[in-house]
Amino acid sequence: MESLRKTLERTLQFYEQKDYVNAEKGVDEMLEQYPDFPRALFLKAVIFEETGRAGEAEEYYRKAGAPALLWLRLAMQLEEKDPGRALHYFEKVKNADEQNNVVWLSMGTIYEKLGRRDEARKCFANISLQREIITKLLSPTGFLIIMITGAIAMLRRGNTVLASLVIASGVVCLFWLKRDGGRALQMMRKKNKYK
Repeated sequence: MESLRKTLERTLQFYEQKDYVNAEKGVDEMLEQYPDFPRALFLKAVIFEETGRAGEAEEYYRKAGAPALLWLRLAMQLEEKDPGRALHYFEKVKNADEQNNVVWLSMGTIYEKLGRRDEARKCFANISLQREIITKLLSPTGFLIIMITGAIAMLRRGNTVLASLVIASGVVCLFWLKRDGGRALQMMRKKNKYK
Protein backbone atom coordinates (compact mmCIF):
# COMPACT_ATOMS: atom_id res chain seq x y z
CA MET A 1 0.00 0.00 0.00
CA GLU A 2 1.26 3.47 -0.91
CA SER A 3 2.16 5.82 1.93
CA LEU A 4 -0.13 8.73 2.77
CA ARG A 5 2.53 11.24 1.71
CA LYS A 6 2.96 9.62 -1.70
CA THR A 7 -0.79 9.37 -2.23
CA LEU A 8 -1.17 13.04 -1.32
CA GLU A 9 1.66 14.08 -3.69
CA ARG A 10 0.19 12.02 -6.54
CA THR A 11 -3.29 13.40 -5.86
CA LEU A 12 -2.00 16.98 -5.81
CA GLN A 13 -0.30 16.39 -9.18
CA PHE A 14 -3.59 15.19 -10.64
CA TYR A 15 -5.34 18.20 -9.15
CA GLU A 16 -2.77 20.67 -10.53
CA GLN A 17 -3.27 19.13 -13.98
CA LYS A 18 -7.06 19.47 -13.55
CA ASP A 19 -7.41 15.70 -13.75
CA TYR A 20 -10.28 15.81 -11.30
CA VAL A 21 -11.33 12.18 -11.77
CA ASN A 22 -7.97 10.79 -10.66
CA ALA A 23 -7.54 13.51 -8.03
CA GLU A 24 -10.88 12.57 -6.49
CA LYS A 25 -9.91 8.88 -6.54
CA GLY A 26 -6.71 9.77 -4.67
CA VAL A 27 -8.65 11.80 -2.11
CA ASP A 28 -11.09 8.94 -1.61
CA GLU A 29 -8.16 6.53 -1.04
CA MET A 30 -6.76 8.84 1.65
CA LEU A 31 -10.14 9.31 3.31
CA GLU A 32 -10.74 5.56 3.29
CA GLN A 33 -7.60 5.10 5.41
CA TYR A 34 -7.78 8.37 7.35
CA PRO A 35 -11.39 9.68 7.39
CA ASP A 36 -10.48 12.84 9.33
CA PHE A 37 -7.34 13.82 7.38
CA PRO A 38 -7.82 17.62 6.98
CA ARG A 39 -5.84 18.02 3.76
CA ALA A 40 -7.80 15.24 2.05
CA LEU A 41 -11.10 16.69 3.27
CA PHE A 42 -10.03 20.11 2.03
CA LEU A 43 -8.88 18.82 -1.35
CA LYS A 44 -12.17 16.97 -1.77
CA ALA A 45 -13.98 20.28 -1.12
CA VAL A 46 -11.78 22.06 -3.67
CA ILE A 47 -12.43 19.37 -6.28
CA PHE A 48 -16.16 19.57 -5.62
CA GLU A 49 -16.08 23.35 -5.92
CA GLU A 50 -14.07 23.34 -9.15
CA THR A 51 -16.34 20.72 -10.72
CA GLY A 52 -19.57 22.58 -10.00
CA ARG A 53 -20.61 20.79 -6.81
CA ALA A 54 -20.49 23.77 -4.46
CA GLY A 55 -23.11 22.40 -2.07
CA GLU A 56 -21.04 19.30 -1.40
CA ALA A 57 -17.88 21.41 -1.17
CA GLU A 58 -19.20 23.39 1.81
CA GLU A 59 -19.64 20.24 3.89
CA TYR A 60 -16.04 19.18 3.27
CA TYR A 61 -14.64 22.67 3.88
CA ARG A 62 -16.42 22.61 7.25
CA LYS A 63 -15.04 19.15 8.07
CA ALA A 64 -11.50 20.17 7.08
CA GLY A 65 -11.47 23.17 9.43
CA ALA A 66 -9.45 26.40 8.99
CA PRO A 67 -10.23 26.75 5.27
CA ALA A 68 -8.63 30.21 5.01
CA LEU A 69 -5.22 28.81 5.94
CA LEU A 70 -5.65 25.90 3.54
CA TRP A 71 -6.87 28.21 0.76
CA LEU A 72 -3.78 30.35 1.30
CA ARG A 73 -1.46 27.34 1.05
CA LEU A 74 -3.25 26.16 -2.09
CA ALA A 75 -3.16 29.61 -3.69
CA MET A 76 0.57 29.91 -3.03
CA GLN A 77 1.10 26.43 -4.49
CA LEU A 78 -0.82 27.40 -7.64
CA GLU A 79 0.61 30.93 -7.97
CA GLU A 80 3.18 30.11 -10.67
CA LYS A 81 1.46 27.11 -12.27
CA ASP A 82 -2.10 28.43 -12.57
CA PRO A 83 -2.48 32.13 -11.70
CA GLY A 84 -6.21 32.14 -12.43
CA ARG A 85 -6.97 29.42 -9.92
CA ALA A 86 -4.51 31.00 -7.47
CA LEU A 87 -6.40 34.30 -7.69
CA HIS A 88 -9.66 32.50 -6.97
CA TYR A 89 -8.29 31.09 -3.71
CA PHE A 90 -6.49 34.30 -2.76
CA GLU A 91 -9.90 36.01 -3.14
CA LYS A 92 -11.43 33.50 -0.75
CA VAL A 93 -8.67 34.18 1.81
CA LYS A 94 -9.06 37.93 1.30
CA ASN A 95 -12.78 37.64 2.00
CA ALA A 96 -11.99 35.79 5.24
CA ASP A 97 -9.12 38.11 6.27
CA GLU A 98 -8.95 41.50 4.55
CA GLN A 99 -5.89 42.44 6.63
CA ASN A 100 -3.66 39.69 5.20
CA ASN A 101 -0.77 41.53 3.53
CA VAL A 102 0.66 38.37 1.98
CA VAL A 103 -2.61 37.90 0.09
CA TRP A 104 -2.62 41.50 -1.14
CA LEU A 105 1.02 41.23 -2.26
CA SER A 106 0.47 37.90 -4.00
CA MET A 107 -2.71 39.01 -5.76
CA GLY A 108 -1.10 42.28 -6.84
CA THR A 109 1.94 40.44 -8.17
CA ILE A 110 -0.24 38.05 -10.18
CA TYR A 111 -2.29 40.94 -11.62
CA GLU A 112 0.95 42.75 -12.44
CA LYS A 113 2.28 39.70 -14.32
CA LEU A 114 -1.02 39.44 -16.19
CA GLY A 115 -0.72 43.10 -17.23
CA ARG A 116 -3.77 44.11 -15.20
CA ARG A 117 -2.20 47.18 -13.62
CA ASP A 118 -5.39 48.71 -12.18
CA GLU A 119 -6.16 45.55 -10.20
CA ALA A 120 -2.50 45.33 -9.11
CA ARG A 121 -2.63 48.94 -7.91
CA LYS A 122 -5.77 48.25 -5.84
CA CYS A 123 -4.15 45.23 -4.22
CA PHE A 124 -0.89 46.98 -3.38
CA ALA A 125 -2.84 49.95 -1.98
CA ASN A 126 -4.43 47.62 0.58
CA ILE A 127 -1.10 46.54 2.07
CA SER A 128 -0.65 47.83 5.63
CA LEU A 129 3.01 48.86 5.65
CA GLN A 130 2.96 49.96 9.27
CA ARG A 131 2.17 46.45 10.48
CA GLU A 132 4.75 44.90 8.15
CA ILE A 133 7.50 47.31 9.18
CA ILE A 134 6.85 46.80 12.89
CA THR A 135 6.44 43.02 12.81
CA LYS A 136 8.93 42.11 10.09
CA LEU A 137 11.66 44.73 10.43
CA LEU A 138 11.63 46.63 13.73
CA SER A 139 10.80 43.76 16.10
CA PRO A 140 13.44 41.34 14.79
CA THR A 141 16.01 44.15 14.55
CA GLY A 142 15.32 45.15 18.16
CA PHE A 143 15.53 41.54 19.25
CA LEU A 144 18.85 41.17 17.41
CA ILE A 145 20.27 44.29 19.09
CA ILE A 146 19.29 42.96 22.52
CA MET A 147 20.95 39.63 21.72
CA ILE A 148 24.16 41.26 20.51
CA THR A 149 24.29 43.48 23.60
CA GLY A 150 23.72 40.46 25.85
CA ALA A 151 26.39 38.42 24.07
CA ILE A 152 28.94 41.23 24.45
CA ALA A 153 28.13 41.52 28.18
CA MET A 154 28.52 37.75 28.62
CA LEU A 155 31.84 37.72 26.76
CA ARG A 156 33.15 40.54 29.00
CA ARG A 157 32.27 38.43 32.05
CA GLY A 158 34.02 35.41 30.52
CA ASN A 159 30.87 33.36 29.95
CA THR A 160 31.76 32.18 26.45
CA VAL A 161 29.47 29.12 26.38
CA LEU A 162 26.32 31.11 27.03
CA ALA A 163 27.53 33.92 24.76
CA SER A 164 28.01 31.35 21.97
CA LEU A 165 24.41 30.20 22.34
CA VAL A 166 23.17 33.79 22.20
CA ILE A 167 25.32 34.49 19.13
CA ALA A 168 23.95 31.34 17.43
CA SER A 169 20.43 32.55 18.23
CA GLY A 170 21.38 35.92 16.73
CA VAL A 171 22.40 34.21 13.50
CA VAL A 172 19.00 32.51 13.36
CA CYS A 173 17.42 35.91 13.99
CA LEU A 174 19.37 37.31 11.01
CA PHE A 175 17.89 34.64 8.73
CA TRP A 176 14.45 35.45 10.12
CA LEU A 177 15.04 39.15 9.45
CA LYS A 178 16.30 38.44 5.93
CA ARG A 179 13.29 36.29 5.05
CA ASP A 180 10.53 38.37 6.59
CA GLY A 181 12.21 41.73 6.15
CA GLY A 182 12.72 41.00 2.48
CA ARG A 183 9.00 40.47 2.00
CA ALA A 184 8.23 43.69 3.91
CA LEU A 185 10.65 45.60 1.68
CA GLN A 186 9.05 44.03 -1.39
CA MET A 187 5.65 45.24 -0.16
CA MET A 188 7.05 48.74 0.34
CA ARG A 189 8.48 48.80 -3.21
CA LYS A 190 5.25 47.58 -4.79
CA LYS A 191 3.08 49.98 -2.80
CA ASN A 192 5.34 52.92 -3.73
CA LYS A 193 5.56 51.87 -7.38
CA TYR A 194 1.78 51.90 -7.77
CA LYS A 195 0.94 55.07 -5.82
